[in-house]
Amino acid sequence: MLSACLEWTDDAGQTCCLDLVDKVFIGRGCRGIEKNKRIIVRDPAVSRDHGMISMDGADLYLTDLSKNGIWINGVRMAPGSSESLSNGDIVTVGNTRIAVKFACIAAGDDSLEHTQAGPVEMVVTSLVADVRGATGMSQRQDSGHVFAFMKEIFETLTTVVHDFKGTIKDYVGDAVYAFWDHGLSPRNEQAVLACNAALHQLEAINRLGFRTGFKDPRAGQGLLMGWGITTGKVTMAHYSARAADLALVGDATNLAFRLSGMANKELETPIAVCSQTARLVSHVLSPVDLGLVSVRGRSGNEHVFGFHKK
Repeated sequence: MLSACLEWTDDAGQTCCLDLVDKVFIGRGCRGIEKNKRIIVRDPAVSRDHGMISMDGADLYLTDLSKNGIWINGVRMAPGSSESLSNGDIVTVGNTRIAVKFACIAAGDDSLEHTQAGPVEMVVTSLVADVRGATGMSQRQDSGHVFAFMKEIFETLTTVVHDFKGTIKDYVGDAVYAFWDHGLSPRNEQAVLACNAALHQLEAINRLGFRTGFKDPRAGQGLLMGWGITTGKVTMAHYSARAADLALVGDATNLAFRLSGMANKELETPIAVCSQTARLVSHVLSPVDLGLVSVRGRSGNEHVFGFHKK
């Protein structure tokens, strides 16, 4: 019977395959781990202990332990999270691609130095989906009911982000913050994925109809949602030693939050996007020009576009 194995190409260009019995650790050091339970990646951007693949019965799971991130099939994992793996998945760690397969052979290696996990500049498209009116609802309803209500909304929004290959960064108050990593320069396809994610989130929320299951049918009254989408350069860094404490610092991030608060409010559309995002998606989508608008806390005016629905 074939067992799961991980296949990759080492620094010498040789194809290696490591049997997965219970756990395999991936990193630049993996100190104290047996050779048949580790994959060493010689890349200064890779942490000493970057990630772990574990087997639970017939299921495989990848856990991100890193500073600089792990990708599954080209989609960045949420920092500190765990994701299931399927046969044929490609896990990218630094400059190494690791294929999940069902076969058997063994390999290993070792190396150890400092991880270069300093701030990294990159371009991202940020998507903020903001639920407004939840504070008032919390005053009227039992906290357990409010939690169940918000959980259903957040799960709906999160599923759509994953469907469109985005990464959930945070659940901030009553908002879900996701991003699409472009790398060093803007890429049309990443901005299109983000905008389509927002459009599908809007459809999903409309289908949900803010149903609450509360005895009081007025419980969900006054709730609205707004989406803000921006594309721009940010600095990705960590403010603490925890891998989950990833920060995306930059003007584009701040603007996404501002626009989400204006959409469906000062702006007539539920989805508001910055001018750079509009340019990147105009070849496949049709953003509406909302003109120059004043954004609270920012000097000058912003040229803003929007989407009503698909």
